[in-house]
Amino acid sequence: MQPVFTTEEFLALSAALHYQLSGDPINWRALLFQVLPRRLPGGEERLLLDTLQYLRDAYGETRRRLGPAAILHPIRVMAILDRTVEGAPPKERMAALLHDKLEDIHASKFDPGRWEELERRYRALLDRLPESDARWLNDAIEVHTKSSDEPYHAYLGRIFSRAREAPEMVRLKLADRLDNTYDLRVDLWDRSTAVDGFRQVFEVLFATRTAIEEVESTHHVPGKINGAHRLYQLSKNAVFLSLLRRDGLDLAGPATRRLFEALCVASVEEASRILLHLFTYHVRNPDEQRAVLTEVMDYTARGSIERVTAQNERRPLDGLFSERFDAPDKATLTRQLEALYDDKPLMARVAVAFTAIFSSFRNDPTYRIRGIDTDGFHTQTA
Repeated sequence: MQPVFTTEEFLALSAALHYQLSGDPINWRALLFQVLPRRLPGGEERLLLDTLQYLRDAYGETRRRLGPAAILHPIRVMAILDRTVEGAPPKERMAALLHDKLEDIHASKFDPGRWEELERRYRALLDRLPESDARWLNDAIEVHTKSSDEPYHAYLGRIFSRAREAPEMVRLKLADRLDNTYDLRVDLWDRSTAVDGFRQVFEVLFATRTAIEEVESTHHVPGKINGAHRLYQLSKNAVFLSLLRRDGLDLAGPATRRLFEALCVASVEEASRILLHLFTYHVRNPDEQRAVLTEVMDYTARGSIERVTAQNERRPLDGLFSERFDAPDKATLTRQLEALYDDKPLMARVAVAFTAIFSSFRNDPTYRIRGIDTDGFHTQTA
């Protein structure tokens, strides 16, 4: 199966879109062609062009956490869906562009007159859709909006509650998570991430490695998201995929299956890059590296990555989901991630475990993590 994007293709598309957005005036047709390289019916093309202009005016110079223009994310989500959903209807393309509207575009960011103008333009866009499509679009935007105090698993449960009758909801969330996973690379590149991770693991295990030692040792400039936060993002992917698999929603059509696999592949690659970075700069002793790999191999062979485990001081990976990545509030999560970041050997173990988890999702159609539910994490015995 062909990937939706490679990391290189994703970065190339992002660069092309950013270049188009730097134009004065912006050539919206040229930008749309970067995303949808074919002509659409005139009315649909005009609707998408007007939606893009609305988003540009609404987002302005707003940036994502890692720096890129905020508008890039919804445009790329539409690009991902276009590459996976054959003949996607206008409402689904619109949902891709507008899925973060309630989170990112709200009255508190504008003076009253400007806000009313933007809302008038949004209502005018809806008026150009059939009434049933406009209702569906508003519903999709609301369902995909997570409140700040809502647990992630509960948020996913709301999406799944609609997915049986509207499988497009799952496709949209998969595309959203896929873009967010690719986007983790924007502020982090060094020579350690440009080598073959699986080959390096083989060479560590069999004491034949040379490439990791040859990489120059200059550490990258720390960014806003460190390795522990990247692992947290991968934990969200694991929860999402496990719940999809539990409910059989990973099989809801060929586009959903392709997006499911793409998210698995992107997550494996991200976990591999995190591990290589750790082995290059932080966990450099060959014996310690070997210990990390063999310990996780044993943990996996025992089936421990197939269930939510209780914390156990003798097995560092136990409690991975329930203790490392689950928290009742943001302050607690921040402390947990800080503790993880300070323990580089544990981070390496978690990165290897995630490589095994996402590979299992991809290769075993029955694999899921028992004990992950839409109401939280529940410890499971072997």
